[in-house]
Amino acid sequence: MTQIATVLIPAFNEAAMIGRTLAALDDPRLRLVVIANACTDDTADVARRAAPRAIVLETARPGKINALNIGRFCTLPDLPVVFMDADLDTTPAQIAMLLAALDHAEAACGRMEIDTAGCSPLVRAYMRAWTLNPYFEKGKFGGLFAVSAMAAARLFPLPQVTADDEFIRRSFAAEDIAFVPDCSFTARAPRDLATLIRVRRRALRGAHALSGTGQRRGSGARAMLRHALPRPRLWADLAVFVAVMALVRLQLALEPATAATAWERDTTNRPVELHR
Repeated sequence: MTQIATVLIPAFNEAAMIGRTLAALDDPRLRLVVIANACTDDTADVARRAAPRAIVLETARPGKINALNIGRFCTLPDLPVVFMDADLDTTPAQIAMLLAALDHAEAACGRMEIDTAGCSPLVRAYMRAWTLNPYFEKGKFGGLFAVSAMAAARLFPLPQVTADDEFIRRSFAAEDIAFVPDCSFTARAPRDLATLIRVRRRALRGAHALSGTGQRRGSGARAMLRHALPRPRLWADLAVFVAVMALVRLQLALEPATAATAWERDTTNRPVELHR
């Protein structure tokens, strides 16, 4: 069967999730490339068992950017490239929608659903407010998105940045990104407030690092607040959002320069039993 795209899946200690992710992508039309980077668990072995057709690479060097740059050498020539996080839920049909949109765009993204099952009330409140950001009206360029073959050739090799998804998004003009509302994928929210703060700190740190690259800036919290304040029923959620972001900004202002290299990931939503 003719293959239609490469799906690059960088994976750092994702043994708990990678099997489930790959099992849902069982389609011979997709070349799955899993790059296990600096894993200390059995991510690569789980990936090989879950998807025997997949190309599974291993590297001792940490870093998502490094993993993507290695994986690009296994992409299909002259065909689109799909970027996908190892802990997401989606299907080949959803990916096919993104690929179809590349007929008239350089990049395509879908709609992110957030799974807050098992999350604390404060995390759920934050997520309800966060998803009101006008940024989401044009889809979520992160976690799962596709780029044309020409765009991929221009993007690689990716520079060593923390906010890789945001860097790629800002590499395109807004009119060159297609939003495919019928394409959805599910991301899991951090289960507790402390982890949420760490993850948001990493994201904001990465966005700040991009500010010196000359790329276009995305819509910020103020745009989200202007959009949401007319809805009194959401004020409590907004208060949680504002408080969390204020704390994150304060922590970033006070942290030492060496903290900029820290990778603060969420492990609360990766139950070990999923890969058994």
